[in-house]
Parts: sequence; C-alpha cells; structure tokens
Amino acid sequence: MGAISQWDPGLVSTLNLMLDTRFAMFLTWGPDNCLLYNDAYAPVLSGKSSCMGRSFESVFPEAWERTGPLLREALGGKSIYLEDFQVPLERDGRLSDTWWSFCYSPIRSESGTISGVLGVVHETTRRVLAERALRSSETAFRYVADKVPALMWRSDPQGRLEWVNQRLEDFTAASQLPGARWDDLVHPEDRSLGAALHRACVVDGRPFEAQQRLRRDDGAYRWHLVRAQQVFDDAGRLVIWCGSAVDIDDWRAAADEISERDGRFHEILHAPASLMWSADVASRRIEGLNPVFRASWALPSGATSMRWEDWVATLLPDDRGAMLAVFDRVAAGDTLHWDFRGEAPDGTPRWFHATAFPIPDRHGAITKIGGLLVEMTRRTDARVYIVDASDSEPLHRALPGDVYKIRRFDDLSVFLSVSDDLLPGVVMIGPSAPLPQIVAAAPSLKTTAARLPWIVVGTLDNQLGDVVLLMKHGASNVLPADAPGEIYRAAVQAALPLHAPTPAPSGRPSAQQRIAELSLRERQVLEGLVAGGTNKSIAQKLGLSPRTVETYRAQLMDRLGVRTLAELLRVAADA
Repeated sequence: MGAISQWDPGLVSTLNLMLDTRFAMFLTWGPDNCLLYNDAYAPVLSGKSSCMGRSFESVFPEAWERTGPLLREALGGKSIYLEDFQVPLERDGRLSDTWWSFCYSPIRSESGTISGVLGVVHETTRRVLAERALRSSETAFRYVADKVPALMWRSDPQGRLEWVNQRLEDFTAASQLPGARWDDLVHPEDRSLGAALHRACVVDGRPFEAQQRLRRDDGAYRWHLVRAQQVFDDAGRLVIWCGSAVDIDDWRAAADEISERDGRFHEILHAPASLMWSADVASRRIEGLNPVFRASWALPSGATSMRWEDWVATLLPDDRGAMLAVFDRVAAGDTLHWDFRGEAPDGTPRWFHATAFPIPDRHGAITKIGGLLVEMTRRTDARVYIVDASDSEPLHRALPGDVYKIRRFDDLSVFLSVSDDLLPGVVMIGPSAPLPQIVAAAPSLKTTAARLPWIVVGTLDNQLGDVVLLMKHGASNVLPADAPGEIYRAAVQAALPLHAPTPAPSGRPSAQQRIAELSLRERQVLEGLVAGGTNKSIAQKLGLSPRTVETYRAQLMDRLGVRTLAELLRVAADA
C-alpha cells in the first residue's frame, strides 16, 4: 500500500475513525482488497497470522464464497446490511459455521471513486445456536406434552389459560379455551374448595393438589387429580402456574365400589343376626370372626376358639348328626347351604340358615373352611301384622305361617284402633297404604314402636326423600315391594328384638347431651345422614373421601351407642 504519507486522505480519515471505535470494524482498500482492522476485530482472526495488509480473500478463503459477492456489491456502491448471516470460519485450525450481523459500506477516495469497503460486524453465533436449541427443546417438549396421558396447561397468576397441550384441547371444546380460566372447566361444586386451597397455596408458596371434576366437550364431568406449581421471577413475584391433571374417574369409581363393599361387609360383620366363622381343618377348631356377639351365639366368651363338636353340641339333638357331617364334606371341597335349629341362652329355639365353603391355600390344599350363619327367627310364635288392602301374596309367601303368626288388616286406621290391645310383634305396612296416610299415622305408630316396630313396604324407588321422611317418623325399615323374601324375613327378624329393648343404664346422657359432645366433623356427617345423604354424597359435600366419611360414621354410631341408621335417626330426632 506504500508509505502512509502517500495514502489517500479518504483512506486515512476512515482508518482513524475505525481505530477510535470499540466496535469490531475492518476496512478493505485498493484493487487487492487489502485488510485493515481495529483491536475489537482481532478475535475474529483467532488462529490466523500476519493478516494486516493482506488481501481479504487470502485471509478468509473459507468464507470468500459467501462474503466475496457482498464485498463486490459494496465496491459497486451499494450499502449492505444483513442479520444472522451464516459464514463458515476457520479459527484456531477448526472450521465451523458462524453467524453475523454486519454492515458493508463503500468508501470513496479523495477523487470520489469507490476504493474500499468499511465493515462493522457483530457475531451472533451464540444467540442463534441458543435460539435453535430452544426451538428444538420447545418442539420436543410440545411433542412430549401432547403425547403424555395428562392434561397440561400454563396460566397467569389469576388462572387465565395461556397455553394448553393437545390432550386438553381434545378433552374440552377448543373454542372455549382462549381467554378461559381454569375454574371454567371445574364442576361448580368443586370450585369453592379449589379456590380456598388455591389461596392457601399462594400464601404458603406450596404446590396446588386437589381432586376435581372437569367438564369434557360432551358436557360430562370426570374426576381428575390436579397438580399445579407456582413459578416466581427473580423478585419473588408469582408470574405463572404450570399444571397437569390426570384422569382418575375410573379409579375413584373402583375405590367407591370397594368402600361400599367394605361398608356392606362391615354391616354384616357387626350384625347381631349373623355370624361369620372360620375353622382349621387339622385341629377342627372354629373361631367366630365377629366375637362381639359370641354370647348371643352361645359361644364361650373367654376362649378364642372351640372345637366343631363342642359347637354342634349347642344345637337341638335332631340336627347334630347332619351338622357333624358338614365339616368333613366342606373340608373335602364341597360348598353347602342348609337350615338348622339351635337354642338361645334362654332356651328358646332358633332357626338358622348356614353357608359353609372351603378355603384353599396358595398351593390349592384346603387347610381352612369358613362360613356365614344368619338367624331366620328367634321364636316360632313371632307375630307379624300385615296392613295392606291388597292380597299381600308376596308378604305371605315370604313370612310362612309355620314360623310366624300372621294377622292381616285392610286399613291402617283399623289397625291403629286395636293396636293397644295387640301382643308384641312387627307391623308390615304394605304397598296399598298411601304415603300421606302413613306420615299422618306416624305419631300413633311411634307410641307403640317399642312393642310394634313398623316396616313400610312400597314402591319408593329413587325416592330417597320419602324414605328418609319415613325413617325420621320412626319406621324401622323401608323396603321395596318387589324385594326377595329373605329381605322381608331379615327385616322382620332385625325388628323383633325391639319389642323388648334393653333398658338404658342409669345416668346415661340424654340424646341432646350425646350429640353436643360430638366433634364438628361428626356433627357434619350426622347432618348429612339425617338429610338422606350417602357416604359418597356426604364426602363430596365435605371434600372428604367416602372411606373417611365411613370412619366418621362408625365413630358417630359408636359414640351415640346405636347400631343401625334407624336408631341413629331416632337419636337425632329426640335431640
């Protein structure tokens, strides 16, 4: 380029400008495009030596195919600006793709001709690669988020949805999502509890977790386990919620079914008219599984088990031989059903229906047998008063005359007119009696309930309110008109002991006192039962599981000293 003193004034002034700036800048000059650059540009030349004054093409041969045309355009008088322009560049002996944002401007000599190009460059490689990685990561995340079997979303602090995955779009109507709040998808009965929990999570900074019913696009609601995590900025402010919801509707249905099944088992196990037992085949020793009623079954109260032969000895002599053979037949693999007679502690004959079955171990060998005994009636002279204008044929067939003494009345008013003179027994009010008439007669029936507990038989399907109303007025039970005969017999048998109730111990607290001592949650469960609720409906109202409500219900009945729902309702009514 010759002596500096001979350089073109335009070159010198541009060079001085370039050297005084901290931006990475270079200058090419003359027909060979000689390269001049400032200190900020030096990192671009890492690994390249003796670059000052050499031609641009010789310094960047690997990039010339990309940058040469641009340089020639600038020498032709066109200013060029490009962003994130990809250029292959060799640094420290390693060739790699790089990205640049730059401006090429033509530089004129003193004579006015274009003799060089001024370049201002800024490398954007790191940002471009980071954005590319982020896009790739977002694509992968969206793919995963759309494939996982869960609803996923992101919302602002107020719960407005900002992003949802494909599963959530498919679950609900997509047109409802823009601008929607999360609570818009939640069942109205679950919103208040969810809102309270949400507020508590905001205060405590803990994740949100709840079981909520979410509305599907067809309007149906399904239970989901909903979890959401707060995201805070550097200043500690809540900026978004990230959440997921997993469908647990089938699981809850199965759990409720198990809970109800356990509840039925619990009722059977604690029913005084039934006994569950198991026996060891080798030792022939039998053990009652609900020993709280051992005395009523003439089982020794001090021993945990007894020999089968000793138990058979408590039966009436005519039935002992058949009962002795049962053990060996069941131990050989048979399942048997039979009726037999026993004797109550007071000497009264008792009829039983029994079932016995083998219990194999994991190898298939029968090492135990088990069974269930249900008492059919405590006394052969039990009286049943049927109040029904119709033929009452189903009731007569269910309550045979050789077991019960039956007396029929065509009208409830006729029965009430003579009720004070009747011997203790059970009243069966048949389907012909209108509900208003029964309700009107309830006070009179209640005064005789100690001697004449009453059962309503009618067509009350899906009329829970009527059933609860009758129970509140003192009915011992409410049965459908098409119930099997064994249901009627079991209801009569359960009601018969009520004609001679055990007197309450002296000093026993009143109903009001006992209810006043209940916990808040026990009172809430009691109110739900009085209102006709089921374990499941009460659980939904209180935000509990049906199993928890069942536990409170058992505690409640234990504290109030009752065994049946009817007794529980009577205590509540008395209070």
